[in-house]
Amino acid sequence: MNSLNQIELQNIRHICGHSTTFCDKISYYKTLTSDQNVTNILDQLNTELCNLKNELKCML
Repeated sequence: MNSLNQIELQNIRHICGHSTTFCDKISYYKTLTSDQNVTNILDQLNTELCNLKNELKCML
């Protein structure tokens, strides 16, 4: 990680910030459906996105 420049670090920070917004939107979209398959997919997507965000934060 020592080879990242300031712009790359800023991009990672933006991804972390945007992923929080995406998680909130996914949670909202989950409330709009009663289809269990769609709910499961959105849950899985939300979990993966939160894991990615946490991994990126650990890199910083």
